[in-house]
Amino acid sequence: MEEKKQRGGVRKGAGRKPVAEEQKVNTLFITALKELYKTDIDDEAKVRFIKESLMESQRGQLFIAEHIFGRAPQEIKQTNLNIDATDLSTEEINKINKALESDY
Repeated sequence: MEEKKQRGGVRKGAGRKPVAEEQKVNTLFITALKELYKTDIDDEAKVRFIKESLMESQRGQLFIAEHIFGRAPQEIKQTNLNIDATDLSTEEINKINKALESDY
């Protein structure tokens, strides 16, 4: 018998990164912002970054808006023509099958 490939389960490197690592990255960014804007206050550096960098571009403004107001839901509308297969002739069914086979 063929051996099944294992999917799922515990794997090295899987899952969320440790909170300590996340805090380390945040501290690194705050330090860089404080140096860039020559300030000793974390929040002041963040505010200046938002004002001077993010607000300058449309993508930055969109990023801010999505974090403040939330993202708009992405909707996928499906159209169902409700065609009963019994309403189709054999010729129409064959045309549909040929079109599907050529596309896929």
